[in-house]
Amino acid sequence: MTQSVDDREDALRRAGERFLRRRGLPEASRGDASPWSAGFFGLERVARFRDAGADAQRALLDGCAANLLVESWFIERCGVTFCAKMTLLAESLEEQRVFALIGADEATHSAWLEPWIADRHGEPDPFNRFIAGLVEAGGAQPLAFLLQVVLEGFGIVHYSGLAAACVDASLAAALKRIAQDEAMHHAAGLAAFRAGRLSAPERRFLSEGAHAFLGMIRNGPQAVVAALDRAIGVGDQSDVAGVFEDLGTEAASAAKLGQLRRLMAQPGMDWLIGELEQKGVFAPCTAMECARVYAGAR
Repeated sequence: MTQSVDDREDALRRAGERFLRRRGLPEASRGDASPWSAGFFGLERVARFRDAGADAQRALLDGCAANLLVESWFIERCGVTFCAKMTLLAESLEEQRVFALIGADEATHSAWLEPWIADRHGEPDPFNRFIAGLVEAGGAQPLAFLLQVVLEGFGIVHYSGLAAACVDASLAAALKRIAQDEAMHHAAGLAAFRAGRLSAPERRFLSEGAHAFLGMIRNGPQAVVAALDRAIGVGDQSDVAGVFEDLGTEAASAAKLGQLRRLMAQPGMDWLIGELEQKGVFAPCTAMECARVYAGAR
């Protein structure tokens, strides 16, 4: 008798759960409150949020939280694909083992986040599509730099911040564990990456990828403004610029861009820092520039 697709998926799910139990799957019990407060997103400084009713405020906070969680969930799932590719490209048993172990972490992280993901079949956002495109097109050395040295290094602070501000104890515990793993993944990336092994095409790929990534950070909290627009409305472009101003977008983006610059400043990577500085992509966009970006995608 042929096993149905549903039976096969169910059997695979149960097999996966057995592995996850061995890795200490956190207890997931969703509370009634939104995982992060308005202060975490800077919304308490936005007049439109303060003037909105309780239902609209809650809808906005839930929307902002959903964006954060889905983005993280997709990133961790993409990490599984990345590690599978890196395992196949590995040049030694030690390298193969490291990436297989990191891949197991990434699969675990996506499972830890899954209870808080309401829509698991939605389309990935532009950032996640960008990361997926990098994984598909990149070679081993550029990917080790962009995804492990830079993105996983950035993830240490990102997940630590999410965990520290999270009011859901179960989710906070999972995010704290993920941040701890990110530190080990970043260290493995530093061990795997060697700037001198980059070919000319790989340098171009890396430069273009870093430029695009920094561009997304420069544009400020576009997802928060989009969530505000859906829940309450943000008005015309001038009003949107005011929202970005209230959110403190320039200072927040400048801090993130500074952190990314430090992560990129690895031995032998002065050429990349020079190129990116020449293009001005370590400087944050102004509130009005962020508003124009939002208007263009609205």
